[in-house]
Amino acid sequence: MCGIAGVSVLDGTAGQPAFDGLVTLQHRGQESWGIAVAGPGGVQVRRSLGFASRSERGDSARDARDDWPAGRLAVAHTRYSTTGATLLENSQPLVHEARRIALAHNGDLTNAADLRARLCREGYGFRSTSDSEVILALLAGALDAPEPRHGDPIVAAVARAVRELRGAYSVVCAVGDRLVAFRDPHGMRPLVAGFAEGRAVVASETCTLDALGCSGQREVEPGELLVLRDGRLAGEHRVADPAPRSFCVFEHLYLTRQDSRIDGARTGATRVAFGERLALESPVDADLVVAVPASGVPAARGYARAAGLPLSGALVRDEQVGRTFIEPDRRQRERKLRRKFSIGSPVDGARVVVVDDSIVRGSTMRRIVTLLRESGASEVHVRIAAPALIAPCHYGVDIVDTGELVATGREVEEVCRIIGATSLAHLSVAGMRRTVGSAAGEGLCEGCITGEYPTPVSAGRDKLKLVPAQAPRHAAPPAAVHPR
Repeated sequence: MCGIAGVSVLDGTAGQPAFDGLVTLQHRGQESWGIAVAGPGGVQVRRSLGFASRSERGDSARDARDDWPAGRLAVAHTRYSTTGATLLENSQPLVHEARRIALAHNGDLTNAADLRARLCREGYGFRSTSDSEVILALLAGALDAPEPRHGDPIVAAVARAVRELRGAYSVVCAVGDRLVAFRDPHGMRPLVAGFAEGRAVVASETCTLDALGCSGQREVEPGELLVLRDGRLAGEHRVADPAPRSFCVFEHLYLTRQDSRIDGARTGATRVAFGERLALESPVDADLVVAVPASGVPAARGYARAAGLPLSGALVRDEQVGRTFIEPDRRQRERKLRRKFSIGSPVDGARVVVVDDSIVRGSTMRRIVTLLRESGASEVHVRIAAPALIAPCHYGVDIVDTGELVATGREVEEVCRIIGATSLAHLSVAGMRRTVGSAAGEGLCEGCITGEYPTPVSAGRDKLKLVPAQAPRHAAPPAAVHPR
C-alpha cells in the first residue's frame, strides 16, 4: 500500500516537488517517509519514522522544506509495512551507493525469501529486512553484468531483474542520470505518470500528478518500463511478458484517495456508486444515514441518496489520528481507536444506518456502534460498501493472518453480534464487480474477498520472514530521526 513518487526536472532541484508530491500520498503509509535526491554529488537521502506531512509543519520543518540538495532526480516513499518491522533501516528510498541507485517500491514479493537466501550465498550484504532490498540487489547485480551489444543497458538490467521477481511490485528508481519506473506484469499495485513543462513525474496515484500540475497523464502499463530524463519521457519499453491483469480491488474500495482516478473514474464517484448499489441490495427501515469519516463518506452519500434518507454528520473523526487500519502495532492501534471517533450531533431515539467502506478486524465498527447506542440510537444497522474480507493479502496489504479478520469462518449474524449491531449487510461480490465494470472479476485481484489469487502463494504469511533468527523481531516506536 506504500506511496511512491519520482520526479525528473530540466532545471532546479527535484527534491521540493518530490516532497510536495509525497505529502499527497500520506494516506498510503504513515510509518516512515524518505526522499533521495540524485545530483552531481551523488545520492543524498533524508528519511524519518513518522508522518511526512507533520514534518512539514512541525519542529523539523527546516529539514523537510526549502533545503534540498542540488539534483534533477528525486525518489520519494511513504511506508506502510508488509514485510519487515518499523525500523529506520527499513525506511525507503533504499540506496546502492556503488551503482548510484535510489529505489522506492510498493507491493510485496511472494518469492522474496528464496531470492534473498540466494543473494546472500552470492555475497550480497543486506542492510534491511524489507523485500524491497531484494529488488535493489537484483537490479544492481544486473547492472554489473556485461553490457548488451545492442540496446540500453539500464533497460536490459531491469528486464533481467524482472524475470526473477514474483508477486506485486510498482517501482521507481534513480539510476545514474535517469529515472526509471516499472510495474509487475499483472499490474497489481498502481503506478501513473504525468508531465508538465520541464518536469516529469511518476507516482502511485493521480492526486500527486494533479498537485504537481501534470497533464498528459497515463498509466504505467503492467510489465512496462518508462525512462525519464531532463523532465521528459525518454523511453517506453516492454520488460515482462503479458499476464492477466489483476489490479487490487481494495484500491477501489478503500486505499486510493477519493480525488484520484482509476481507469479514468474518480475513486470517490465509484464509492458513491457502491453505496447506491448497497442501498438497493440491502434496504432497511431507518430514520437517517450516518457516514463513517473519512473514507466511508462517499458510500454513505450514495446510500442515503438511493434510500431517500437524510445523511447525518453524527460521527466526528480526530484528524490527528491517521488511518488506524494501517497502524502496525496492535496496542497503538487500539489506543488511537479510542480517540479516533466521537459524537458530533445527537441521534436520540433514531433508527440509524451506519455506512462504511469495509470491516477488517471489527474493532472500529464495534467502537462506532457503541458510541451511537450511548448517544441514544434505538437501532444501529451496519451497511458495508464492500464484500466481506475473508483471506490474507499476499501483495501489499498487511492482512497476514485470517485470525485478524472478523468475517473469516463466521456467518453474517455472528459478526453482527460481535460488533453489537441491530443488523449487518455487505455489498455483494457481483454488485461490486458490476460497479467497477468487471465481468466475473476480470482484471481484478480479489484474493482478500474470494481467497483466489492470480499467482501461486504460500499457505501462510510472516511479515518478519526476512528477519534473521538472532535479530530483534519487534517494531521500534515512531521517532523523529533525520539521517543525512
